[in-house]
Amino acid sequence: MCSSEKRDVAQSKKRTLRSLLFTGIVLGIGIAAFLDETLLHQLLQWHAFYWYTDQHGRLLSDGLFHAFSTLLLLWGAFRLWQDRDAWDLSQRNPIFAAVLMGIGGFNLYDGIVQHLILRLHLVNELVCRSPMSQQHTFLGICMNDIPYEIVFDLIALVILSVGVFWWRRSMHMREQ
Repeated sequence: MCSSEKRDVAQSKKRTLRSLLFTGIVLGIGIAAFLDETLLHQLLQWHAFYWYTDQHGRLLSDGLFHAFSTLLLLWGAFRLWQDRDAWDLSQRNPIFAAVLMGIGGFNLYDGIVQHLILRLHLVNELVCRSPMSQQHTFLGICMNDIPYEIVFDLIALVILSVGVFWWRRSMHMREQ
C-alpha cells in the first residue's frame, strides 16, 4: 500500500471516529434530556424548565424541552441508521463512551449553566418557597436545594469522566 492510500485509510478512520463521537454525543444529550424531562419534570415533578412563570408557561417550557430531546434522539437514531454500513461491532464501545460523554456533559452544563448561572430552574424546586423569594439563599441559590445541586453535578461529572475514560481506552485498543 502506497503512502497516499495509507493516508486515505487514516483519514477515513478519523472521519468515522468523529462521526461516532458526534453521533454518540447527540444521542447522549437526547437521552439525558429525555430522562430529565421524564423523571424530574413529569414523574417527580421537582422542577419545570423555566421556573419564573405561571403554570401555563411552565408547561410550555417543558413541552419545548421535550420536543428538543425528542428531536435529538431522532437525529441521533437517524445518524446511526444512516452510517450502519460503515460501523462494525468494534465501534460499539466508542459509541457507548460517546453517549456517556453526551449524558454527563449535558447534565453538567444543565447543573452549572442553567441552574447556577442562569437560574432557569433548580434540581428540586419543591424544597424552596418560590423563585422570587430571596430568603434562605446563598449567592441567590436556594439553600435547601444546594445538596440536590451538588449530587446532580457530581453524578454528571462521574458519568462524563467514565465516558471520557472509556473513549480513551477504546481509542488505545484500536491503535494496537
